[in-house]
Amino acid sequence: MVPIAAPRTGKAAPVLLVVSEAPEVRLAVAREVGLGCRIVTTLGATSADRRLDTGVTVDGLVLDLDADRRVVSDFLCRLVDRGFHGPRILLSSGFRPEASATLPTACHTHFALGRPWRAGQLRSLLERVLGVSHLAQSASRP
Repeated sequence: MVPIAAPRTGKAAPVLLVVSEAPEVRLAVAREVGLGCRIVTTLGATSADRRLDTGVTVDGLVLDLDADRRVVSDFLCRLVDRGFHGPRILLSSGFRPEASATLPTACHTHFALGRPWRAGQLRSLLERVLGVSHLAQSASRP
């Protein structure tokens, strides 16, 4: 079972950092969550580091693992050094559905999702790990 975050009490939308070199991934994430999250997109780990260096505070992270594995691995280590404790949703076209389904039960911060994902799958996962319930209603808005 995926750990469920405590419901957010503030009215501000959660901030989601999307780290991907692929524009189609960044667009798919934005389309999936609609207006329910404030999305900060970056063109990879180096860009994400610069955003975080400027003081951008995020509630969660969606990281495309299909980029250079070493760069992505180093970025995940730097997140630990920064003290980031929020959920990290790891996307990869290499995840087998049965393998990625077991990761949410094994960890409280890292969640796996295969690319491409089914419609609503990322949104549902984000609602659970961020403790929000309004992403589904806002995703259908233009």
